[in-house]
Amino acid sequence: MPQAVFKIKACIFDMDGLLLDTEKIYSDVAGKMLEPYNKTFPLETKIRMMGRDVRDATDILLADLELPHTFEEWDKEAQKLKAEFFPKADLMPGVERLIRHLVKHSIPIAVATSSTKSMFLIKTTRHGDVFKLFAENITCGDDPAIKNGKPAPDIFLTAMQRLDSKLEPEDCLVFEDASNGVEAAKSANMSCIWVQDTRFMLDKSTVPVGHAATERITSLLEFVPEKYGLPPFDE
Repeated sequence: MPQAVFKIKACIFDMDGLLLDTEKIYSDVAGKMLEPYNKTFPLETKIRMMGRDVRDATDILLADLELPHTFEEWDKEAQKLKAEFFPKADLMPGVERLIRHLVKHSIPIAVATSSTKSMFLIKTTRHGDVFKLFAENITCGDDPAIKNGKPAPDIFLTAMQRLDSKLEPEDCLVFEDASNGVEAAKSANMSCIWVQDTRFMLDKSTVPVGHAATERITSLLEFVPEKYGLPPFDE
């Protein structure tokens, strides 16, 4: 393989849909709540919501489907269903392999999620052994330091600074599944791997072009660390 153009020193991970298979649960929760209105959850709306904090995402849903609710009203009911279903979330394919590999080789890692801290704890219920590998390097969407949610770059820049104050954006590689997150990484001047879940593509027959990511893959199992100056997998 040709010598890597990049020399990545730290990796920052989104969580929903990237580390945890929660996007399907979000869709199921929205679909269930829409049943009394005889409405379905459009994929176009789903894609626009992905990666955003809960208020921004909910506001998109309420506007697109013309629902007669405030954010507070809708979120109160949604939280009940999320608390029931999110603890069942599975890890996405390739997650544990990659995280343990980076830790083994002393590559700094962090989570930068739009989820609130309380939701982070619920979603990671079954996977404490993996998330403890991030130590204290978890930045959530309701952190006081985050003034603007994705697609603004705030959360990635904050996660970087907390990992190591000597890091620069070009030292960091972001892993994201949502276009809003990819845009946030680009705005932070960081390299970004877009791990696009094909379940949430409007046109599954066409590979997206013109996106802002450094590279697009469809599973973390496809990631090749040495392309970015990181140690290759041992196997």
